[in-house]
Amino acid sequence: MSKVVRIQEDAIDIALSYGPSISEGIRAMEARLKRAERNQTDTEAIRMVIREELESFGRY
Repeated sequence: MSKVVRIQEDAIDIALSYGPSISEGIRAMEARLKRAERNQTDTEAIRMVIREELESFGRY
């Protein structure tokens, strides 16, 4: 399915820098955003585990 939408010219250039077509560029940007979000979540989880371990060592 396709739709006709109006976007600004600079947005076209940005999307095309991520893929061969505007649609592929948008999909690539979404994938990168999801990966970055997941990596941030992993980093926060690691920090939480380290913090808990350090606190448990402090109790001894």
